[in-house]
Amino acid sequence: MAEARHGKSLFVILPNLNIWNADNPGGGQAFLRSASRQLHAGTQSPVALSPGKADLDVTLVDEVAPSDTVLVSMGESERVNLLRAHPGLRVVPVGELEPLWLQRFRLAPVLGVSAGLKVVIEVTVTDATTGAGLPGVDVVGLIDRAARIGASNKTNGKGVAKLLFPASAAMLESVEAFVPSGYWPGYAKGVAMSDGAVTLACKPIDLAAQEVRGHFGFEGADTDGQGVKVAVVDTGASKHADLRFKGLNVVKGEGAKNFSDLLGHGTHVAGIIAGRGQPGKGVRGVAPGVELHVYRVFGEGQEKALSFNIAKGIRQAVDDGCDLINLSLGGEADVPDVLREIHRARAMGVLCIAAAGNDYRGAVNYPARYSPVMGVSAFGRKGTWPAGAAQDLEVLKPFGSDKKNFMASFSNIGSEVDLVGPGVGVVSTYPGGYAVMDGTSMACPVTTGALARLLGRNPKILGMDRDQKRSDAIVKLALNTTQPMGFGALFEGAGLLK
Repeated sequence: MAEARHGKSLFVILPNLNIWNADNPGGGQAFLRSASRQLHAGTQSPVALSPGKADLDVTLVDEVAPSDTVLVSMGESERVNLLRAHPGLRVVPVGELEPLWLQRFRLAPVLGVSAGLKVVIEVTVTDATTGAGLPGVDVVGLIDRAARIGASNKTNGKGVAKLLFPASAAMLESVEAFVPSGYWPGYAKGVAMSDGAVTLACKPIDLAAQEVRGHFGFEGADTDGQGVKVAVVDTGASKHADLRFKGLNVVKGEGAKNFSDLLGHGTHVAGIIAGRGQPGKGVRGVAPGVELHVYRVFGEGQEKALSFNIAKGIRQAVDDGCDLINLSLGGEADVPDVLREIHRARAMGVLCIAAAGNDYRGAVNYPARYSPVMGVSAFGRKGTWPAGAAQDLEVLKPFGSDKKNFMASFSNIGSEVDLVGPGVGVVSTYPGGYAVMDGTSMACPVTTGALARLLGRNPKILGMDRDQKRSDAIVKLALNTTQPMGFGALFEGAGLLK
């Protein structure tokens, strides 16, 4: 549970509305109206909840919209007291979701590394062309790659990182180096701890070389997607020569114009959808002609986003007239505040597309797991990355009808998967340059861009009244314009959107 200050935790208070109580929703709505008035009347934020009928130690932090979902800070005992005073409320802990890329491994700790004898392996990361050491590179050594058990560190100014393991560790399944930008990741397999050192050479990105999106025709013309508004609810986006977008930060207290990307993920996603770079010199997105809106929902210094802020971003995107919303983020727990906004989006003619997750064939993450969302898994194609790049590690059965195509080893699967997209070795925009990334985070915007391109070519659907019939028509359009890849429905849903 996300922690607030002074020993309190963050909770979300949701309107407890459904079709059965629509005419008489009870006292919960009165509480939310009161909370909204207090938030707007306060000279500073957050504000203490007025006592009312009960003396409650609850602090109002933010709201998705007036008289709607509210974010509060309180202790667990106060949650019970609040429900005693207002039994019509729905109170849930705030959730946290993260970008679904492989560049930030959620490592499980190696048992025994904190005590007893230890062994160190020294990893040197170099430029494969010049041989120079690369500083600031994330290096990961994995004893069990699928379970993400291992250790990590960053390279120093000479390109060297030291990884610490318990003396009982004899062999690493892989050692991988993720350069923030400009290079393909390097790797070594089956590294013996007795070796003591290993060198990983990373090849520079060649923008003129065709990668996986180009192979499948996911580099669009300037007019592709014209007339369609696409939202990226993510880590924000930074200014880039290849990008045109409208940005907004929805995180309370950070300033609406503070939408620059501090992690790099959102900028990469934005480029996949709508990059306008010239072939060979920059990044071409799938639908460069869309009107792109970027909503930063990650707070400063945070690698996870509050579900409340994601809900707020979705609400803003719908109200701004977006047609499609890209959600390249997820988690394992239910996020009812996000689901509420997804339902509202569908009811107002807007479709959310979400990444399935990177838990190595695990269950589909939320929010892609929700039925009103189109969930996207990831596949790759052999030969679409340089020899020796770490993408070699993602090749795993099942293979497709074309045996060069494979389901990415990291991709989650299940009956909630609706479509599949290329997500192995995807080159796109990055703050200050270009980067290659892997993940269902990358497959998702390829799919969003492809659907935007398709929707732009179907003005009848695009021009429909913004209601459930419209969003249903968009889903039908997508599911009936696919190419089965031969992986099977649990892996690919209806297939690849073309």
